[in-house]
Amino acid sequence: MKTIKPTQAVATILSRYQRRRICQVSVTATDVYGDTIARFCGDDVDLDPVELGRIHLKRQKVISGRRLVTLLARHQREIRAE
Repeated sequence: MKTIKPTQAVATILSRYQRRRICQVSVTATDVYGDTIARFCGDDVDLDPVELGRIHLKRQKVISGRRLVTLLARHQREIRAE
């Protein structure tokens, strides 16, 4: 029996979605603009790959808003458990 790391559960779900829909996480101009504004304001916001994947799947309408929130809550619980 394989042991799954706490953060792999949501990451595994997202990778399955991405494989089925053949979508890649790409950086948009809006992402660059948002990062630039955040850095200019003094905020240090770095999204991990799981968070970026969730956002990308929502933008491409692969997952619903409800599913996005569910995955967000689950990912936050996994991060807190570490």
